[in-house]
Amino acid sequence: MKNFILAIFVFFFTMTAKAAPVFFGYSDNIIKIAEFPKSDDFKNIQSVHFDAGYMYKQISIFFVPVWNFDEKWCGYISDKLYIDLSKSDLNQLAQKAGITLPEEYKLSFWERIGGKLVLLSILILYVIYKVFSSKKKQSES
Repeated sequence: MKNFILAIFVFFFTMTAKAAPVFFGYSDNIIKIAEFPKSDDFKNIQSVHFDAGYMYKQISIFFVPVWNFDEKWCGYISDKLYIDLSKSDLNQLAQKAGITLPEEYKLSFWERIGGKLVLLSILILYVIYKVFSSKKKQSES
């Protein structure tokens, strides 16, 4: 078992010149909440169509979301582009489009809690392993 854990540790924590695994990650995420009609009322200054969106920043460990922050409503253009619009601006545009936006947007269970549960489970398993391995060493002595 120790060799297996050592192999995993070496695989994930050793750095090479060409490629190294991503331990910590940071990303800006933009989600489309509602689609606006494809009319001129829903285009920005550069005549690019936008929809109602939600943006948040996320920190992850081994691609597992751990922390979300700076959540806000925005105009969604793509997964990488957004327009800085307030919730009240979006509500006015939604009313014009005949759409109702939710009062509050909640991220998915995985984004909010799932990653934290996975990380906590790994930590608990590690502590249990350490406790049992130390008891086994003491009983062998």
